[in-house]
Amino acid sequence: MEDWEEIRRQYGPIVWATVFRILRNRDQALDCCQEVFLEAFERSEEDVVRDWPAFLRWLAVRRALDRLRRVRRAAAHLSPDCDIATRARGPVPSEEAEFRELVERVRLETAKLPKRQAEAFWLCCVEETSYDEAAKQMNTDANCIGVLIHRARSRLRELLADLNPTRIDY
Repeated sequence: MEDWEEIRRQYGPIVWATVFRILRNRDQALDCCQEVFLEAFERSEEDVVRDWPAFLRWLAVRRALDRLRRVRRAAAHLSPDCDIATRARGPVPSEEAEFRELVERVRLETAKLPKRQAEAFWLCCVEETSYDEAAKQMNTDANCIGVLIHRARSRLRELLADLNPTRIDY
């Protein structure tokens, strides 16, 4: 039997940081954290969890990306004319603001990737887990993680092409 108070106390900050980085909304992140710990509780009754931080981070990435996709679908349904690229109008923002916009855009475009590509990309490229750790959490091997990340990066390059119009493909 697991000590859930201790697990939540010890690993709650990891889960919170992970979901908030993806969702960027306090209320959404709080709800998502609850979903992560509920799913962790349910899964731990079926299987033994050997690495709580990695397991919880993986669940957090999955649940937050799922939630982000739902929010994007709902927003697209309500205002189909809204385009992320046209949001920033007016004076040229500072470099810091441009960087924040880029990060936000990458985060939103990541939600458009196929589920496993998005998970692998976020775990390895944002959360900085190793390919082996990601493979273990995603129940695959490190080579598959490499392929998923390669495909995710290629697709993100296409989705973000408007940010680099001078790029020449050979």
